[in-house]
Amino acid sequence: MSHQQKIIVQGQARTANPSATANRDVVDLATDDLGRLLTTPYQVRDLIFTASADTATLAEVTLLAGATGAFNDLVELTCANTCGAAVTVGIRDTTGGSVKKLFVIPANNTITRDFSVPVPQDTAAAAWTIKNDGTGDTSTTVITCSALFIRNV
Repeated sequence: MSHQQKIIVQGQARTANPSATANRDVVDLATDDLGRLLTTPYQVRDLIFTASADTATLAEVTLLAGATGAFNDLVELTCANTCGAAVTVGIRDTTGGSVKKLFVIPANNTITRDFSVPVPQDTAAAAWTIKNDGTGDTSTTVITCSALFIRNV
């Protein structure tokens, strides 16, 4: 004879944000006023970061510095090219590392890429960089990139 047990999980209905708590505090599950579980995509607000950097022809520059013991995963990237030629931009998850993503930005144009699954960083505490990976580009080529990251430990 089998016995089925029913487990009931309750949440606290919210119509406003609760007060912030300290790290590792126990908190109640939160629901809306109809009992639907509240979730946030990707990460809590305190662990979402934005970054921006410019790179001149063939120069690798830091987009987001590393954080001790943490991985910064790429969620969104926008790059602008203000020169008259198409430019190839490499995105790396460690300085001097292999290219994680490669984009061709048309002349005088901007691209935006949203990653429905964040691009994972391979090495904790490493910097994300951008670099003009093209050849033969003029010395006046400047690329501006901005990005959104989530931090995972």
